[in-house]
Amino acid sequence: MIKTIIIVISVFLILTGFKTYKFLKENVKKIPKVSFEEQLKTYKELGYKLNSGITKETLLESYDKSDFEDDTWVLMYVTLGSTIEREPWTPITNDCWHFDAECIEDNGSYIDILENIKRISKNKLNFENIKDFVDIDNEKAWVSFELNGKNHKWNLRIDNDWVDGSLFDKIQELNSELKNPEKFSVIGLGQDAVIDFMTEKEMSEFKKMTNIKIKWLNGIKDIGE
Repeated sequence: MIKTIIIVISVFLILTGFKTYKFLKENVKKIPKVSFEEQLKTYKELGYKLNSGITKETLLESYDKSDFEDDTWVLMYVTLGSTIEREPWTPITNDCWHFDAECIEDNGSYIDILENIKRISKNKLNFENIKDFVDIDNEKAWVSFELNGKNHKWNLRIDNDWVDGSLFDKIQELNSELKNPEKFSVIGLGQDAVIDFMTEKEMSEFKKMTNIKIKWLNGIKDIGE
């Protein structure tokens, strides 16, 4: 019986293999390679501004131009959201943030997250007096801050060094309450992601010009569980 099934499958592949290959070749959309310079120009047109002292040569300290062209659009986006790989670790742009979800190590970890969210929101989420507590061994964590004169304190879940994704849901809720036209967006890359802050119109234009499947950030589903 098994031998018969194998023969049938083999014959099917022989008869349809070329047709299948031809169909895929003609119908699967390929993302064309785009030069490093053209990608950087497009991101600048979308509003991504390099911080003071950062040049296109800075972006090439970690990757070759061919790397950007092989991973068209995505690697450039990741790089823009990163910091330079030397002191003083300056963010390359303040318009997006490349975030590693395995980042909770000790006190200060959640402070760093809120400071970066504040940065890419251009202070529309102007967190002040930020404090946190992280005790991985005893599975206890919290973050507190002041926003627009109101005090907030959120208890957070410990999962080794993984961030509690519900933090980002709480941030989205706060942002909604403030009625900001922008929302936080994300492209997931495994344990890391690029987080952004944009309007619906900006998201539409971003998708159109980069082909990146960006979406609105749903924290507990997109970052940590």
